[in-house]
Amino acid sequence: MRESTRQPVVYLPASPVLHGRVKLTVEGVESTAHVDITAEMAERAEAFVRYTADPDPLVRRYAIEAVGLFLADGGRAARIVAERLPAEDGIVERLLVVRTLARLAVRLPETRTTVATWLDDLIDGPERPHVDAPVRLSALTHRTLIDSDRDTADLAPRAITLLRGSTVTPTAVKPCDGCGYCQSSSYVRGRDVAPTVRPAHLAVDWFDPDHLRQEHSPLSSVLRTLHTVLGDRIEDRTALLVAQLTSADAATRYDAIAMAKDLPGPLPRPVLTSLLDLLPDDWAAARIIQDGFSAWWRGSLRVAPEDTELLLDTLYDHMATLRTAYGPDVWASDNALIRTAYQEGVMTLADHRDPRAIPDLIRSLESGMDDWRVLYGVGGYPQAADRLVPLLANGLRLIDPDRPHAPIPAGLYLSRLAELKDPIAIPVITDTLRWAGRHQSWTVVTAALDALAIFGLDARPAHTLVRPLTNAPDDEVRAAARAALDAITDRQPPRPARSKPAQ
Repeated sequence: MRESTRQPVVYLPASPVLHGRVKLTVEGVESTAHVDITAEMAERAEAFVRYTADPDPLVRRYAIEAVGLFLADGGRAARIVAERLPAEDGIVERLLVVRTLARLAVRLPETRTTVATWLDDLIDGPERPHVDAPVRLSALTHRTLIDSDRDTADLAPRAITLLRGSTVTPTAVKPCDGCGYCQSSSYVRGRDVAPTVRPAHLAVDWFDPDHLRQEHSPLSSVLRTLHTVLGDRIEDRTALLVAQLTSADAATRYDAIAMAKDLPGPLPRPVLTSLLDLLPDDWAAARIIQDGFSAWWRGSLRVAPEDTELLLDTLYDHMATLRTAYGPDVWASDNALIRTAYQEGVMTLADHRDPRAIPDLIRSLESGMDDWRVLYGVGGYPQAADRLVPLLANGLRLIDPDRPHAPIPAGLYLSRLAELKDPIAIPVITDTLRWAGRHQSWTVVTAALDALAIFGLDARPAHTLVRPLTNAPDDEVRAAARAALDAITDRQPPRPARSKPAQ
């Protein structure tokens, strides 16, 4: 019985007779909660007006937005919100005032002329204490947003000029108090980049009401909107992103990393080089490589084929710098940022089958430190099979027959051995097949049979071991055994190895 309708729901079994005759209908009552709450909020609009002058800035922020959203008198709402601009000291509140008025113009079209005139005065009017570069940048962006017919040919250059004026690093530096925070692995720092100090008006961590805990600078909300306005003007967006990535303000640079992922198509060369120039900053390096280029993490930064060599060479140079600074065991560094950046760099090289990743892959398998990571990259290096196969065999020997999927699945080792396609792996696979069969670990048996099938006729010596498994009690084992038997007796071409082990 559904609570929304109090009506019984009849579930019909699948039937060829009913196919094409049953029409899907939506049950339930359409929600009107959003309409109801809007009406209730409008009734409390006067309270929001009073709260716009509350001593608490957090209260004022929500009240300013509420006035723009719920006050029915558009002219009064525009006047009340606009009066908050000179009254506010914080850049967060000032940017919010500009955005709220722009949204008011969209909600109540009769206010559009008033709001547009107000924005034009902010953009081109005289200098005032409350109208600084960030406010002008926000006004420029939202003025274009509310007037789609406005000429925007010079939008990007003007925005870049205002952006540079918004993030000038002050000369005053906070004296060291010996807290040691700047040496911790969670602190954003760069070894080869002079430390920067954010302007006071941008020293607001993790603020953006539209992208909670995704932004470091309050200006980033404006910049995201600006990218939306520019749309498919890739040349302008490229210039804007380069300005963001090369900004003197750390918060602006970090937020630009995420915005680069929104560019359609492969990264333009200027954006790619600007991103790679940030690698000396450990926090930026970890985010760029892991979230951007790593296939394991489904990195969303696409690189043009002609730029792949630039990417890999720069990553390798960065890894060499880390090895010089932290020693050859940087893969296992105690510093989480350094370790992440280095490991992701190695795996990105492995994604492209770059042979420069081989020493680190081998070192990880030998030490056992985060060796699960490298298992997803070793299969692309058949030229190193003589070094890799014994190490993979050692990993298989450590598998607990009673827990073959923890901590690293046996099937993962077996699929990597099959990918290497070196006959020296066949005895390792057959040994695994024997112990897995004795312990009736059928998923491991299936993975071993799949691996043997890849070797085709080279695995013919395992024929006597495979044939009895065609009568195994497990359905998947029987199917895998028949397929392997066909492959090693040349009855059919071998199947490709599974990319992931069966669980």
